[in-house]
Amino acid sequence: MTWKVEYGLGLLIASINLLRWQRTPENESTNMSDERWDFYSCNIDGKPHSTMVNLSLFSDAPIDKLSMFHCIAVDLKFPHPEHGMTTDDEYQVLYEMEDFIFENQNTELKYIARQTGDNKRKFYFYASPQADFNSLVESLGSAYPSYEKSTFSFEDSKWTTYFDDLYPNAMAWNEISNRAVCFRLEEGGDDLNIPRTIDHSIIFHDKKKMKEFEKTVLEKGFTVEIKKTGFFKKEYDLLVQRENAPAELDPITFELQDLAERLGGSYDGWGCYQVTSKE
Repeated sequence: MTWKVEYGLGLLIASINLLRWQRTPENESTNMSDERWDFYSCNIDGKPHSTMVNLSLFSDAPIDKLSMFHCIAVDLKFPHPEHGMTTDDEYQVLYEMEDFIFENQNTELKYIARQTGDNKRKFYFYASPQADFNSLVESLGSAYPSYEKSTFSFEDSKWTTYFDDLYPNAMAWNEISNRAVCFRLEEGGDDLNIPRTIDHSIIFHDKKKMKEFEKTVLEKGFTVEIKKTGFFKKEYDLLVQRENAPAELDPITFELQDLAERLGGSYDGWGCYQVTSKE
């Protein structure tokens, strides 16, 4: 059974909004409902990590009074032996630990992100110089005495760490957007591992750059249809197609987006037929 599902960038944003509070192992806390959080995968020093960050702070940061950056690093007791990420063996206690942190933050000490990888879970904060960060560390230690913890702090009045190291870059936003669309597909019973024709929408205003993009993607096995609109200011709408499974789209959409932007174009989303069973 199939039916067509299409998502442009506007619908991607709506999909992200619907997705972000679905409870998953990477989106655990029950206290995030007033803020927009999302997560993405990354590589740090050659090791896989997952970063979950409060996206809502982007428009307000830097917050003047919160000029200190703090971290509580917790050693995992049951990390995955191959990649150092979390396992189901301590899902519940980490869930409760994060709820504890949410309940004990305040206007002087703001929890802003967490990062998991290399056998650790790190909780990140911005705080005022007067905030009693050590009290939170001690309370967390008393609540979870069997977990080894370490901390570090430094001044970061411009929130450089938030903007440069924690807020999603282009590749991370690509992952977040694709996950939102795939979530909507799965809601309809889609099997994301079944290949089908994927429609990618690309927009150009420069014919020469558009032709360069077309040549490159044709060499990668895509087909291209071009629709020209406008009289004085021309716009070239490209329908770029290839058969892929939605589950494998992250590197593909990032490559198309990166290529389009380097040539002055823009990637405007993707769509496909929903496939609920193998035919």
